[in-house]
Amino acid sequence: MKDDIKDSAVGQTGEEASGEAKKFTYGKIWWIGFGFLGVQLAFTTYNAFLPLMYREFFDSRFIIGLLMGTDNLIGLLLIPIIGAWSDRINSPLGRRLPFMVVAVPVAALTFFAIPFAAVALWALILSEVLFTAAMHSYRGPVISMMPDHTPPEKRSTANGIINLMGGLGTLISFGVLSLLYDIDPRLTFGIGSGVLLLTLLVVWRTVDRHPPYVDNSPVASRNPIREAIDGIKLLLKPANFGQFLILAAMLTYFIGFAGLDAMFPIYGVETLGLTEGRAAFLLTSFAGSFLLFALLAGLIGTKIGKIPAMLLGLAIVPVLFLIAIPVRNPNVIGGIFVFAGFAWALVNVQAMPLIADLGGRDRIGFYIGLYYVFTMTGQMLGPSVLGLSMDIMGNQGMFIGGAVVYALGFILLRAGRKRLGKNPEQIARESKFKNSGLGGQSG
Repeated sequence: MKDDIKDSAVGQTGEEASGEAKKFTYGKIWWIGFGFLGVQLAFTTYNAFLPLMYREFFDSRFIIGLLMGTDNLIGLLLIPIIGAWSDRINSPLGRRLPFMVVAVPVAALTFFAIPFAAVALWALILSEVLFTAAMHSYRGPVISMMPDHTPPEKRSTANGIINLMGGLGTLISFGVLSLLYDIDPRLTFGIGSGVLLLTLLVVWRTVDRHPPYVDNSPVASRNPIREAIDGIKLLLKPANFGQFLILAAMLTYFIGFAGLDAMFPIYGVETLGLTEGRAAFLLTSFAGSFLLFALLAGLIGTKIGKIPAMLLGLAIVPVLFLIAIPVRNPNVIGGIFVFAGFAWALVNVQAMPLIADLGGRDRIGFYIGLYYVFTMTGQMLGPSVLGLSMDIMGNQGMFIGGAVVYALGFILLRAGRKRLGKNPEQIARESKFKNSGLGGQSG
């Protein structure tokens, strides 16, 4: 959408904006995308194989789903606080990179430890909680690096690149690491931890310490916890209810995404008769499709608008899930997942730029944190919600429950668009939050 946030440097002179535009290159975005590749690879592997490890201790799918979801509570608490904090610091390494430098080594170490800890329930829970805390301590800042380096009118395409790199991480997890799991789980998690460290090196050598599209001036110190809480409270005010509905839609459809991601390996083993590694590998068709269509989805969003593209994807996914219910042929399921991956790209590629643009130049990290508050809540609930559906309706309840929550996401997003008005991108550009102290400065 060519009119999406055209004012790429709000409050700047034309000369300043022109100078910044010369600094932008899509090549840098590709390198920044390695940070998201590491995030997706690690979380995809974690979500695919932790349920299988927990199955050694529990029979109930609901309990397994609950354990897979509740550890994300720490991410729900950390991400908005870290996002607000990263907007405030101004170190020699900039605003975002310090969080990655500290957290990635911890995440790599605890990720490596997971298969060794699986001999005892308490050790497994401790390892995954430490891993989750480390990952969520840098997840928001590494995503914020894209809008920090990109003028707003180019963020849809740039986010297509970021999502393509994230899809590549997912594809490596399903297509390579999942096959190694059948040989030795320690290979899967050991190689994954090495990739995490490699992504830190790539981002360290690539990113600007003080990028052009974020406010790098010193800011007054403020308690990031209080700032995050105050910002979330403002969402509930009537003037901001359209934004709240959009974020609620994101929460809802992430229930379906995270639930399928966590529960499908069990479905593949018990319903399709696959090995544990092959069950996870089948999700490669979904991840590969997302990877293939991420850039196309960004271009579609630019052509027809972010929200219309998201609505199209949210309309397709429930239909595909309902079609998959009676299917017992893994190859057919894989074909369905190819179409589902395209639909998911239409949804997911548009979402984060729509939220990030609300932050202006000085609140990008906070708004990315706000996005993750809602999507992480969906991820926290997803495994237990779809696990409960499986307990009640049998394993096919995974697809039934997934179809319902994606359809609900469609309804909420449509209602949010209606509440915002005819041109939601223009409303996001003007940000109703800015008069209440939450949005970006208008200059």
